[in-house]
Amino acid sequence: QQHGVSASDIKKLEDSGYCTVESVAFAPKKSLLTIKGISEAKAEKIMAEAAKLVPMGFTTATEFHQKRSEIIQLTTGSKELDKLLGGGIETGSITELFGEFRTGKTQLCHTLAVTCQV
Repeated sequence: QQHGVSASDIKKLEDSGYCTVESVAFAPKKSLLTIKGISEAKAEKIMAEAAKLVPMGFTTATEFHQKRSEIIQLTTGSKELDKLLGGGIETGSITELFGEFRTGKTQLCHTLAVTCQV
């Protein structure tokens, strides 16, 4: 409400399945216009306010390359495993380990915990 959208409009959006600001910000205006009681001007106002709250910027290839160049590869302690992983475990990402019991998953996690500290 503090951003110029009334409580009744918020209720209409929630009833139509738009429960987060992100869902409203990324929704096409045409779908907002299908909600009963939302006019074109109101839809534009709602979308403008949602866009102010949600970062919807475009990332250029140069910016993406810069972010990728800052990624560090952590060694697993095994040259062969590092080779399979393309140099090690990447920072800034999630890597899932799975396998039979007693195959070294926990040991690898302990090794990575120490490696990232030094």
